[in-house]
Amino acid sequence: MPFRRFFPACLAVAGGCAVLALAVWKITGKGNTGAPPAGKLAAEKSAAPRPGPDPLDPVLNVLGHGGTPLELENAIGVLDTMTRVGTGLTARQRAALLAALERGTPSKMSDGSWSHIFNSACNVLAKAQATPDKGLLDLLERVALHDPRLVMRLYALQHIGCRYAAASPADRQRLRALVHGMLSDPTAKTAGTALVLWRSWEKSAGPGDISSLDLSRAIVADAGRPVDVRVTALHAIGDDPVVLELARAIAPDRTQPLLLRKAALNLIGRHGQEQDLTVLRLCGRESPRLAQAGDPAARVLKDRLAGIPQPVLHPY
Repeated sequence: MPFRRFFPACLAVAGGCAVLALAVWKITGKGNTGAPPAGKLAAEKSAAPRPGPDPLDPVLNVLGHGGTPLELENAIGVLDTMTRVGTGLTARQRAALLAALERGTPSKMSDGSWSHIFNSACNVLAKAQATPDKGLLDLLERVALHDPRLVMRLYALQHIGCRYAAASPADRQRLRALVHGMLSDPTAKTAGTALVLWRSWEKSAGPGDISSLDLSRAIVADAGRPVDVRVTALHAIGDDPVVLELARAIAPDRTQPLLLRKAALNLIGRHGQEQDLTVLRLCGRESPRLAQAGDPAARVLKDRLAGIPQPVLHPY
């Protein structure tokens, strides 16, 4: 009969549905009041998010052991990006970066590469903290005084200059004493840069501090000083019209170094009067090298007297 054949089939389908429902019920956990299996707990724990690598890791690796040119470039890029974006440093990161700089140049790294990454690291340390901590100032002072490489000493002085305004009164006094010591040392090749800092700190000068103008005159007149230091000392007060008297005395003096005379010619063009055009032209005809400074200075002076504005350079 058709009914008899159909009835067992219905029972088979119903039984299959019941088995399927029971399986789904167990899989979804409904009705399962016991604890999940240990294997499931382990899988869920392993799937939990883990903290990513510290972005300073490649930097600290290069600072500690050197690295390939690509690794060095990547480390400097990380530091420069952190400075540009203003990324803060944790206390642990700051301590690790400062400790790496204090250990000095890795054996496999060139002086040029070290000065580059040192500068970038100091930029990050300065940007990441409003008030410079004692550790950073101690490091910069040691480098400025004792590093055998002039470039490193100059970098340290520049960073000291950048941190001076944010330093405590006691640290400012300490930094001024450091810079004044360099100005007093006739053999210091950093004296020119030290004078630039001294002048920028003029507003906070103490009652007994020598003026930057007097210091500049003394350094420029000292023939025993390195020529580049004397040139920097002259340019350090170059924004002050008072420098014109000194520049007028140096420019035509053939006993003075050529580089110093060229600096004086530049400042005459910046601050001079119409009668100074004669000196500028005479110096320009004396030699092609002096003409490199005398001729442009004469043009600048004539344009300024005629009221023609000079182009203003804007850094990127």
